[in-house]
Amino acid sequence: MRTAIAKRVRWTVKEYFRMSAAGMLGERRVELLNGELIEMPAQATPHRISISKTVRLLCGAFDATHWMLVQGTLVLSSRHAPDPDFHIFDVPVGTPDNCLPIPLLVIEISDSTYRKDSGPKLRAYARAGIPDYWIFNLPQDRVEVYRQPENPTGLPRGWRYASIDHRIRGQTVTPLLRPAISLAVEDMLP
Repeated sequence: MRTAIAKRVRWTVKEYFRMSAAGMLGERRVELLNGELIEMPAQATPHRISISKTVRLLCGAFDATHWMLVQGTLVLSSRHAPDPDFHIFDVPVGTPDNCLPIPLLVIEISDSTYRKDSGPKLRAYARAGIPDYWIFNLPQDRVEVYRQPENPTGLPRGWRYASIDHRIRGQTVTPLLRPAISLAVEDMLP
């Protein structure tokens, strides 16, 4: 008699959206990373403060020719659909999904989610070619700026960013593809 072996099920973005539309995910906040449904924790006050401050700042920095999404799903591939805190497209609001370019900037606000944001999400963003990825590392009170996606190993888990910079209060950070925009770190952190 054969023993059943547990097998991990990997979902596609299409299946993920169908499950969500059918109400199968209930009230849970989840995102799809590498085909796995990952539950997202409730947001603590510092996280919410950083979102509120950053929304105001980004709305003033980017005009109507840009589509800024706040905590929206970003389809990266057939098995990756994370919900970053911010992502900005260089197209107007309402551009059809099949016409969306790669976001020019993705931001994650990390407190209890740092390992995920600096691990599997970072690799997924690098693999998708996101040129500018920022992590607001709340426990370290800094903005981490990741640029130049690369995969020197050629392995699926080998994706990373070649350029990493840490910005602290009193400093500014500039979106890579919008050098005229300068954002004060303290205006984004709680």
